Amino acid sequence: MANVNGPFGLRPVRKLGGGAITQNEYSIATDYTTAIYVGDVVEMTGTGRNVAKAAAENANNIGVFRGCSYVDANGSWTFAHYWPGVSDGKTNIVAYVIDDPDVIFECQADGALAANIGNVCDWNVGTGSTNTGISGLYAVVSGLSATTGGALRVMRLVDRPDNEYGSYAKIEVMFAEHALKGVVSGVGGV
Repeated sequence: MANVNGPFGLRPVRKLGGGAITQNEYSIATDYTTAIYVGDVVEMTGTGRNVAKAAAENANNIGVFRGCSYVDANGSWTFAHYWPGVSDGKTNIVAYVIDDPDVIFECQADGALAANIGNVCDWNVGTGSTNTGISGLYAVVSGLSATTGGALRVMRLVDRPDNEYGSYAKIEVMFAEHALKGVVSGVGGV
């Protein structure tokens, strides 16, 4: 059975060593105009606890976006599955982020082989969906043979009957480069 091309960003599945997967509150600047979808990687902006969508190959990742809430221009509190990237009077913006560097995530890869397990890779931001709020992020694993220079570590192939090595394989990854871990020589990007 061929794998289906349907990227969905980083989806939390478990925590290394066990325990609960939790999220923490951050903020988004009222004038931030880039959309952030559920499953997108975010980084700190350097202003308070503000986060922004992280670019591919980013080394200072704080975690994975899970939704947001805000007060709209009419004064109504709203929960949204994604940040629309529209500055139209929204205030009190709260971003919910899984920021634990020990969380393992499932994601789609462009292609994966058994030889990729244990290596590091980066991601492509992809195109998120305004209908579902789901990210289009996927891991860039094809042609990978490096153990340094990537933000994500490939942990294993997701064990499901509808998944196999090859194009669009679903894999489990965790952050090799994370703001709360620091970048360690030989582990991530240095």
